[in-house]
Amino acid sequence: MKRDWVAVFLSCLLLLAVGALVHPQAARALPEYSAQTGEPCATCHLSPSGGGPRGLRGQAWVGSGKPGAVPLLAEALELLGIHLEVDERQYQASGQPVPPAGPVQVEPAQAQGMHDHLRDFDGN
Repeated sequence: MKRDWVAVFLSCLLLLAVGALVHPQAARALPEYSAQTGEPCATCHLSPSGGGPRGLRGQAWVGSGKPGAVPLLAEALELLGIHLEVDERQYQASGQPVPPAGPVQVEPAQAQGMHDHLRDFDGN
């Protein structure tokens, strides 16, 4: 009977030891990283408050050995092997003046329908 108790005890001890070795540790965002890089936590993390999954810049920063500065987005994309083709002409002003914005024109029937919809809308 004593041998069975010892076998059960040793089996439990072995399972605990294996569990401690195999159990993954959660990564923790450290405020020291923010102080080291001079960037807010949201620079690297998807959450505005920091912590949790990292965005592209955070992934590139960790992948490059956590240097003193977080790479800019273009550099992060390059470090991660992402290549984008951008036509810069699509993002440049045409040189023609932009007409001033006028008042929004809404048909009365359309406005009444929207008013009714919003009045009856119960939220998300």
